[in-house]
Amino acid sequence: MLETVNDVCINAACGQTLPLRVAHCPFCGARQVAQAPVLEKAVAPPVPVAPPVPAFIPAPPPAPATAPAPKPAPPAPAAPAKAPPAKPASKGSVPPPRPPVRLRTWIAAAVVLTGIWFYNKPADKPASVAEQVEAATALAAQCDLDGARSALAVLKSAKAPAAHIKRLQASITKSAATCEKQQQRAQAWTVLQDSVKQALDAGKPELAATRLAIYVKRWGDDPDTLELDAKVKVAQASAQLDLADACLAKGDRVCLENSLIAAERYKRPELAARTQALRTALSQLLERSLLDTPPGQ
Repeated sequence: MLETVNDVCINAACGQTLPLRVAHCPFCGARQVAQAPVLEKAVAPPVPVAPPVPAFIPAPPPAPATAPAPKPAPPAPAAPAKAPPAKPASKGSVPPPRPPVRLRTWIAAAVVLTGIWFYNKPADKPASVAEQVEAATALAAQCDLDGARSALAVLKSAKAPAAHIKRLQASITKSAATCEKQQQRAQAWTVLQDSVKQALDAGKPELAATRLAIYVKRWGDDPDTLELDAKVKVAQASAQLDLADACLAKGDRVCLENSLIAAERYKRPELAARTQALRTALSQLLERSLLDTPPGQ
């Protein structure tokens, strides 16, 4: 851009003669620059020179009011600066890359490992016929008759010795009878539990004891039957003590004593405190009856 300095102030309202070529009028302060067409080559602006202070400067007339300049538009947001490219590491800080392992090296390693595995692999000896018979016998004893019969079929197809096959068949036959009996006992036990519970709920402990006795006579005792028998006996003794309470309320000494004797036969420690209280009541009833009896009778 080229700057042109006028001899007279460019401001028409001012019109003062300038003593020197200056960029701004010393009287009104108007800029004394006119834009020139842009040249192909930019020319550096001249260095501004401070104007000399005149001896007497008349007061400049008031400048005419000018319209406020429009607010400049907000600048467009600058594009984010790209991060500078990472500098490559120096050659001395990173070791050079190793060459890739070739395919033939992998193949050779696989062959060596396979040979070592086959050399150290334990020999898988097939189970002997006797061992197979023992395993099948154990299955039969556990009531796994299907597994035992499958093992028997395998031995027959392999043409095992007849003695082993005969022994396994005998074990399966014996276990089949035992397992069938166990299954029948389990079914009978389920029925007994339901029937005994119904009898006890109905207040018929004697009926419950009868049903339990029938089961024990056929299938024998075990921990489950002994536990159920204790429960039934407690119910029977409680029924006798209830009868003793009724006899005490009526003052029937003979009935009270007979009921206590019947309850004590079951020997249930759960009812010891109640039995002792009725014994004390029986003694008091006996004393009153003796005191009330006139002499000579």
